[in-house]
Amino acid sequence: MMGPDELVQISHVARRFYLENASQVAIADELGISRFKVARLLEKAVKDGVVTITIQSPPSIDLDLSIGLRNAFGLSRALAVPTPNEDPAVVQDQLGSVAAQLLEEIAFEGAVLGFTAGRTLNATTLHLTRLPYCEVVALGGVAGPVKEHGVEVIRRVGEVTGGPTFPIFAPLFVASAPVANALRVDRGIAQAYAKFPRVDIGMVAVGSWAPPDSQLYDAASEAGIAEQLLDQGVVGEVGATLFTADGTTIDTIDDRSIAITGEQLRQIPEVIAVAGGRAKTRAIRAALNTGMVNSLVTDASTAQRLLESST
Repeated sequence: MMGPDELVQISHVARRFYLENASQVAIADELGISRFKVARLLEKAVKDGVVTITIQSPPSIDLDLSIGLRNAFGLSRALAVPTPNEDPAVVQDQLGSVAAQLLEEIAFEGAVLGFTAGRTLNATTLHLTRLPYCEVVALGGVAGPVKEHGVEVIRRVGEVTGGPTFPIFAPLFVASAPVANALRVDRGIAQAYAKFPRVDIGMVAVGSWAPPDSQLYDAASEAGIAEQLLDQGVVGEVGATLFTADGTTIDTIDDRSIAITGEQLRQIPEVIAVAGGRAKTRAIRAALNTGMVNSLVTDASTAQRLLESST
């Protein structure tokens, strides 16, 4: 049991070190003891409960799952967001809120920001309040309802940054390669394409094909080629780049797509996938194996499923 004199000494050392930011060397000089003795006293202070250390994780982030995802998949950043349920609208809104906070944290003056389309990225733009001056480029053409497609996403981000925007006023997926080639040389679209190699931070959605939860899947179905692609093992997409469960990319529709390529995505320093929900778990897992994504914002339930599948 600790005596009163020892308690006073340990408390004094702990106060100087933890509250007053004195170095161990300075404390040793003040008390006329070795710095090794100071280190032992600090260790004993924690061990015997004189000092307690509490780590306050932000309530919007599950720290253990976030660290687990980062380690399991070799990610630069991973944020697992607790949600009250797995209702898609709730998940999209809460992921959008955290993704917006992350972008506000890491965006820097003069950066080029790139965005695909999607409901979760639409939610992200609704939560943005401040960004430095940046250029903003669409990473693909138009897909889905007006409020969710890339043009509207780009417009909203541009309003927050105050910088120039480079939308793509063309479909994400077109009828033939000649049509795609003709569109790519259009002046406005060519300007967006010219920005692809300069993107510093990309924010992308993940579409699921099995089960289907993807605007690109819907377009492929209308074109009568979705079943052929599913037979090739496609489970999801990022932008217009398709991939199988093991992360292998499929180039079948690349010549008919108006979007950044998978190889160009791999060259972007930071590509953040913002995606969640039970239906997208398989596609998210596959996307993390493609090399196109190096950071992830997802919901805690999906994070748990991803970790269970990685063991």
